Amino acid sequence: MPSSKLYNKDGDAKAVNIQKGLEKKLGFLPEAFQVMGRNGDFLEAMLQLHEVAGKGLDPKTKELIALAVSAVNGCVYCFDAHRAFAKQAGVSDEEITAALEVVAQMSAFNNFNKAISLNSDIK
Repeated sequence: MPSSKLYNKDGDAKAVNIQKGLEKKLGFLPEAFQVMGRNGDFLEAMLQLHEVAGKGLDPKTKELIALAVSAVNGCVYCFDAHRAFAKQAGVSDEEITAALEVVAQMSAFNNFNKAISLNSDIK
């Protein structure tokens, strides 16, 4: 159950218009875009950020990065969404598993190195 109100096409007029477009494009209106639907300016800004972030990356790479960050941040919603988007972009299950192996390896190194306060000597 969401901890915030879901604005399913009942926010401000700009949000309703954006949400209708998203629903048409996706076939349904994901809860992430419902909860952002109170304020059309905010929803528009978040969608614009999604569009401009990672310019210059191919869709597969962008989605693998999003998947990795979602895993590290522990956001199941984002992980599931970006796994689906990665699959749509042509990412294989093997590539997803490989990306998560890198996530696990980096998390282990990051936690170990933070715990013992190493100097940054590889530059």
